[in-house]
Amino acid sequence: MQRDVVVGVIQLSNLLMRRLGPVFEKSRVTPQQWAILSTLSESEEPLTLAGVARVMLVSKQNMTGMIARLEQLGLAERHDDPSDLRSSRLALTRRGKATVDKLRPLYEQWRHETMATLSERDAAVMERAIEQLIKTLQDG
Repeated sequence: MQRDVVVGVIQLSNLLMRRLGPVFEKSRVTPQQWAILSTLSESEEPLTLAGVARVMLVSKQNMTGMIARLEQLGLAERHDDPSDLRSSRLALTRRGKATVDKLRPLYEQWRHETMATLSERDAAVMERAIEQLIKTLQDG
């Protein structure tokens, strides 16, 4: 019997979150929070809340709660946006940068070990399929 692709993606997402959680738990960071911290650390300049929400593919309301939790943990902070007084920019705190620096090698090792079961070709096909599905759902 062929697996329903949508159900399979949901199951894969659940498994990824469950298996990735222990990589971050000593730092009290969830996989979703890691994705935000990683996004902030890779950005050339501080991002707006809406900008991070777009990257993460979540609503601005959901992002507000996630950022509030990162602020409580002392990992991220908001600054007024000088070009738009209604908006704020997000940046990692010193502690947030140190957390990313500490967790990145653990994450990269986990990612490498997990992806090692796929051939380069299968990984490339999967990446293209995921990108196409995201684009289709965003445009729809």
